[in-house]
Amino acid sequence: NIPKVLRAAESAHLWPELVFLYDKYEEYDNAITTMMQHPVDAWREAQFKDIITKVANIELYYRALSFYLEIKPMLLNDLLLVLVPRLDHNRTINYFSKRSRLLLVKPYMRAVQSLNSKAVNEALNQVLIEEEDYQSLRASIDAYDNFDNINLAQQLERHELIEFRRISA
Repeated sequence: NIPKVLRAAESAHLWPELVFLYDKYEEYDNAITTMMQHPVDAWREAQFKDIITKVANIELYYRALSFYLEIKPMLLNDLLLVLVPRLDHNRTINYFSKRSRLLLVKPYMRAVQSLNSKAVNEALNQVLIEEEDYQSLRASIDAYDNFDNINLAQQLERHELIEFRRISA
């Protein structure tokens, strides 16, 4: 009976109801996929963030990031913070770096910097340099040591602001 109800809801284009049914029958991957395929009708932020943590296919995390980047970029950090325990942070940073969207995920990078990941530290330091926030950069390099010191020093010694040149020394 359940598969018949699911097929009927899908054929009738009852997307919110289909998501509800998938959620109740613990087909979380299908629920998330349906929300992303029909965002106008089926996507609800709280429901999405609740269900995404239950999916079995980890590739859906990264598809969800792409979906949020395209459809709801201002809510992206909320999703990232929900997924912090489940994401590969190097892969996530690489994904946003390739799309030149590191500035958009700065709150996420700050939240996971305590893990002292080289990719996160270097990406956040780069964002801080772009923002010309030398105080935060100094705090970052003092607190988290997993980054390419030499490369950062070479980059900072040519910076136009004297505070950054002081950090490079």
